[in-house]
Amino acid sequence: MFRNKKYGFIFIIWIIATIVPWQSNSQKISTDSLLTKAFTNDQLLPQLITAAQKYSPEIKRLSSGVDFATANQKISKNAIFDRLSMLASYQYGTNYASVNETNSLNRFTTVQTGFYNLGVGLQLPMSQILNRKHFAKATKSQIEMANYEKESSNLYVKQRVIEYYQDLKLAHKLMLISSNNRQAAQVNYKMAERDFLQGQITLEQNARILDIYNKSKIEFETYLNKFQTSLMELDAYTGISFASLLNQVK
Repeated sequence: MFRNKKYGFIFIIWIIATIVPWQSNSQKISTDSLLTKAFTNDQLLPQLITAAQKYSPEIKRLSSGVDFATANQKISKNAIFDRLSMLASYQYGTNYASVNETNSLNRFTTVQTGFYNLGVGLQLPMSQILNRKHFAKATKSQIEMANYEKESSNLYVKQRVIEYYQDLKLAHKLMLISSNNRQAAQVNYKMAERDFLQGQITLEQNARILDIYNKSKIEFETYLNKFQTSLMELDAYTGISFASLLNQVK
């Protein structure tokens, strides 16, 4: 009875050990498939460009420059109101009017009158009057220059994203090729080891095949490192994880 439990326990462990690598391999194949599909039609490239342009500190700085120039234009337009002033006054006086009265004591009539004055005054230097049109043109030009600089920066960021993306795309392709070469070299080496033990090939031949296998491993690690570096550079420049976008691949 005890032996049956023991073998049953060993059998369960064997099943788990068999399933886990299969799931891991299935996930790897799925990721490779998504990468290949994403690179085939470049469907993620527009999202990467948009994300990089939103993330770019330089574009943010230039956007602030556009806002600053626009605010200066409004300030320049409203500067004329600094020269405006309200004028108001009130005058109070007494007038005497002569009337025809027989009574000499009432010969004059007293009239009391109040006067109100209200107006707006504008005082501008002649140079400011003459140059007002030029001030407006200058502030408009500043806004246009700021917008052109922003557009130029957007174009530069777009070009940089394309370069990083193409580097990643090439690194992925080379990594897949080197992976296949490594697997083929590994198979050849195992066959050569068997043939060497059976005396079918010489030590020199076996060593040459081993050297090819070792070089294929180095080549794969080199391209794998290049792929990882390109991926990290793209993520750092765009501010978004490329791996997270793979779920959107159709």
